[in-house]
Amino acid sequence: MPPTSEIERFCTARLAAMLEIDEAGIAPMTSFASLGLDSAAAVHFVLEVEQEYGVELYPGVTQDYPTIAQFAEHLAGAAAP
Repeated sequence: MPPTSEIERFCTARLAAMLEIDEAGIAPMTSFASLGLDSAAAVHFVLEVEQEYGVELYPGVTQDYPTIAQFAEHLAGAAAP
């Protein structure tokens, strides 16, 4: 699994593209909710992350880890030996 910072960059880029917002305006501690990520978009986002990193996540992961930084840290740790 790549380092947390790389996961954060991937997530930021994907969210910016999905939500059609400026990537530069998204900080790692920004909550998914404040970005306007609804439940349908969250499912799509999680599917993209699963595909990119070859992991399986549960649908509510963005609620349990509600910021990009928390989500990336969880993802980096999920695959740690």
